[in-house]
Amino acid sequence: MSLFESRRGRRVMICVRGQCAPPEKGRNIETLLLELIARHGLDNPDHPQHATCTITNCLAVCEDGPILIVHPEGVKYHRVDETALRRIFEEHILGGQPVESLRAPNSFKRPLFL
Repeated sequence: MSLFESRRGRRVMICVRGQCAPPEKGRNIETLLLELIARHGLDNPDHPQHATCTITNCLAVCEDGPILIVHPEGVKYHRVDETALRRIFEEHILGGQPVESLRAPNSFKRPLFL
């Protein structure tokens, strides 16, 4: 069992220090996601769908950013803008179903080490 699987809820990581997109795009996505999390009460650790958001260094996709990963499933999304984020939030974070059309391809520029 991974660290992400042992925790309840979702952990969202957003790249802000890679080459895939300007850092401010990732920070804008973070701001909106934190607003959505709070608006739905998911910032409460006792909520069954508790969610957190963390900005991070490069997530090794290295193109078509901003890049976002939702754990515990480890689903990687690319080209995340405000519209895509709202869809990811509704369908994946609230609904539990990854958004297949927004997933990043499984070919990476370099290996990902966590």
